[in-house]
Amino acid sequence: MATSRALEQGYFTVPADGDGPPRLLGSYSPTADLHFFPRRRRCPVSQEAVVDVELSPEGVLYSWTFVVSPWMGKNRMGDLEGHGVGQVDLPEGVRVQTVLGGDMGDWEIGMPVALELYPVMQDEEGTDLLTFRFAPLAAAGAA
Repeated sequence: MATSRALEQGYFTVPADGDGPPRLLGSYSPTADLHFFPRRRRCPVSQEAVVDVELSPEGVLYSWTFVVSPWMGKNRMGDLEGHGVGQVDLPEGVRVQTVLGGDMGDWEIGMPVALELYPVMQDEEGTDLLTFRFAPLAAAGAA
């Protein structure tokens, strides 16, 4: 059985099987009544201390685009290899810049999306190193 962990700690949870969906780790300012992602030490509005919180695992796609870029000096513009990126609004009022799961044509502004984790590489012990993205709600979890 393959093991996995976050590529970089402190941005999201990696739940064990059956422990619910992953969640982004954010901050809440009780003084300003505002949430933030990524986590902060102080509220940028009130300058008061914040509380660490887990943010909602679902949101609404605010905007998206498709990014095509050369990989290791090779131009792949002809076959449209790339990925989606977008902005997702969470119920807490946070807008997250994120990679999108799926293919061009899978996303529509205003659609519900869900947080999912996916491996980007393996370490020397063979552990999958995970990062996050949002995918259309119906497709999330299927990845």
